[in-house]
Amino acid sequence: MTDLHLHRGGRTPTDEPRRDPRLSALLRGLMGPIPMNDVNWDALASRVGAAIRARHTPWWGYVEHWQRRAIPLAAAAGLLSATLLVHSWVTHPEALISAPDMVSAVVAGAPAEDAATAFSHSVTSAAAYAVDLLE
Repeated sequence: MTDLHLHRGGRTPTDEPRRDPRLSALLRGLMGPIPMNDVNWDALASRVGAAIRARHTPWWGYVEHWQRRAIPLAAAAGLLSATLLVHSWVTHPEALISAPDMVSAVVAGAPAEDAATAFSHSVTSAAAYAVDLLE
């Protein structure tokens, strides 16, 4: 029984150490045979389930646990985003046009081709800005 799990009958994981037969014999001599048929498995499962339901943590419990780390990280991410946004406005003002701006231009009477061209230039400018930022 050195390579079998008692409860499943499957092979042991490779990271589990080999079982020592001498130690097993000593423990069986001291404790007796394993009472697999004497255990009320249904009662055990219901007790485990009840314990899990009793320990249910509401979502705000996790928020409370992580707030000391999350608030400074969120503040740092906000500052970094604001800095990058202001930097992009200063260095690439042509990248400011967006899809709603394009739709507004078309609705206002601009030819769709002109609005699409302006939008495509803004997308390629934003991509060039991202490349410049990475370099």
